[in-house]
Amino acid sequence: MKRNAIFYITLLIFSFGAFVFITKQGKSLEVGKVATVQVESPTSVESTEDPVDIWKKAGAKLWKGFHEPLPLLLLQIGVVIAATRVMGKLAVIVRQPFVVGEILAGILLGPSLFGLLFPEQYQFLFPKVSLSSLQLLSQIGLVFFMFVVGMELDLKILKNQADSAILISHASILLPFLLGAILALSIYKTLAPPEVTFLSFSLFMGIGMSITAFPVLARIVQERGLTKTKLGGLALTCAASDDLTAWCLLAVVIALVQAGGLLAALFTIVLAIIYVIIMWKIVQPAMHRAGRIFTNREAFTKMAVALFLLFPIASAWITESIGIHALFGAFLAGVVMPDKPKLRTLLAEKVEDLSTAIFLPLFFALTGIRTQIGLLNQGNLWWDFAMVLTVAIVGKFAGSTFAAKASGNNWKDSLSLGALMNTRGLMELIVLNIGYDIGVLSSQIFSMMVLMALVTTYMTGPSLNLIERIFSVVKDKKEEGILLAFALHSRGVDLLRLASGLFQNGNRTKEVTALHLTPDSWISGKTAQKYEKKSFEPLFKLSKELGIRLKTLYKPSDNVTRDILKTIQSGNYNIFLTGGARSLFSDDVLGGKIRTLLSESETNAGILVAEKLKELDRFILAVYSDKDVKLLSFALAMAKKIGAKLSIWDPRGKVPQFSQKERNLLKKERITILKGEDPQILSEADLVICDLETWEEETEFRNWELSDGSGLFLVRYKD
Repeated sequence: MKRNAIFYITLLIFSFGAFVFITKQGKSLEVGKVATVQVESPTSVESTEDPVDIWKKAGAKLWKGFHEPLPLLLLQIGVVIAATRVMGKLAVIVRQPFVVGEILAGILLGPSLFGLLFPEQYQFLFPKVSLSSLQLLSQIGLVFFMFVVGMELDLKILKNQADSAILISHASILLPFLLGAILALSIYKTLAPPEVTFLSFSLFMGIGMSITAFPVLARIVQERGLTKTKLGGLALTCAASDDLTAWCLLAVVIALVQAGGLLAALFTIVLAIIYVIIMWKIVQPAMHRAGRIFTNREAFTKMAVALFLLFPIASAWITESIGIHALFGAFLAGVVMPDKPKLRTLLAEKVEDLSTAIFLPLFFALTGIRTQIGLLNQGNLWWDFAMVLTVAIVGKFAGSTFAAKASGNNWKDSLSLGALMNTRGLMELIVLNIGYDIGVLSSQIFSMMVLMALVTTYMTGPSLNLIERIFSVVKDKKEEGILLAFALHSRGVDLLRLASGLFQNGNRTKEVTALHLTPDSWISGKTAQKYEKKSFEPLFKLSKELGIRLKTLYKPSDNVTRDILKTIQSGNYNIFLTGGARSLFSDDVLGGKIRTLLSESETNAGILVAEKLKELDRFILAVYSDKDVKLLSFALAMAKKIGAKLSIWDPRGKVPQFSQKERNLLKKERITILKGEDPQILSEADLVICDLETWEEETEFRNWELSDGSGLFLVRYKD
């Protein structure tokens, strides 16, 4: 070590000396160059220039630097991401999808609010010359986003419920499409761009009214735990069919608008059909062969990633060149990807985070800049917006609801499906921006349709809640077993082992509900399925060994505490079990989440504090006060069912004060009494059981450290 230090210092000294020698030798080379070029003496400038002027010039140079394309773009990205994150979180707090907050953030960053209140700052942050860079970046993000949307579109579900799904989906397209075309009759003269034909305008208004946001709908279905229900499956199927049909119609409309004539449009449509056939009949089989090779992360090399990511780019380039739109090509590329969940998940993980976290917020900002709500203050435009909103809601909601009822669903599911299909969200914004870019939509219509997308997405949650309340049936309260709430599957296994000892004697049906939440509602459906499978597989295996009937609840969530509490309150469980651990910033093993669950629920509770439980052979019950005695029968029954030996730690000499019945129980079960006030005696136990309130009051007990492989089970027992 010492020798290395001497060598290092010597190396530094030698390098410094050598560099000084080289610079001195180089000075002699300057003589000839300086003689040929007349240069003003820098010393004379420095002596005459005012220090204040120097600072002013430096500040001006810095300010000019902010207006350079790259620094300005980086600043825009930072501001936009921060704004969408904040507004997205606020949307979650008021129980709205995250995308509602992102859309609202984009509108607030535009001329409707930020530009209105702070015009100079708005012009500095979003000058017109910078919007082209913003648009290009957002379009790249949308290409990859639509690629992921295409991969999430499972065509198998269209086969399972094809009849009713196609009926409902097409009814939810045709009715709003026709109503949109009728609406175009009344607003074409006043609001359509001058050079746009009525056919193009009416077709685009119809498409705009018909869109359902499949990604947003899928996340709402996940958040509400409807994925495995008939309603959830039907909603996803209808939305998938809706998206597929709407994008095909949109491709035809774009071809018609951009071609400028019926014959040219027909040529574009024929080329598009040929391309779809090639993708379906030639590219898809080739992709499926590739999918059999790249089925795991080890085989998924950088070269494979590059080829798979070039695929949506190439497809987008072809469809853009044909004359439809790049996003249609990216969507189609996702649809024909190999039907291998592992491969799709690997690709989605690499693409989705970057596109949703960085590029999509830029798209929301660009949409917000184009949305000028102030334009609607002119004349009767707010009345026109009311008509747009009414047509959108009535067409989509009524079309889906009555078609669902006609196909044999009950009124509750039919109305719920109508509310879900009325969700527009991000997909609507994509369609609207396409219409704005090709000149079909004016600024006024664009602003109205963006507001319509925001309102219809916002109303989905409240509409579903209202329908639930209207059709709710009061059920008799009954105990429904035990609820486990866990984050890591290893903790879920430990909690299930403890739960096996909590069933009352004579209870033949041992039922445990395991709840796992992913703290991010923006993950894709494929990723959610992977997390769900990975989390519950070990629990299903153990439940079979223990003879327990296991029910599972899973969903992505942006508010884990709220959703756990909602599950506890709605299920009326006998006891809920969860894990506790010291956080990064606190030694409190309960933390804010668990304390909230305890304070806002009345259910019996058990909190396991452990890294990972090993053998469960010896239990120790800590008895500090008279209230801890109530846990004696609880701990004894739990130990006997698990097959462990129970001992009692009596640091305060409370055992002699037990009732005669309790002393007889100790004698009958041959329970060992451990004395002494040093908590280290608990290190001999595999599991220490303690009343939660006692643990809170006894500070020295709280500071006791668990031994490796052991656990602390804090119990709030009210029965």
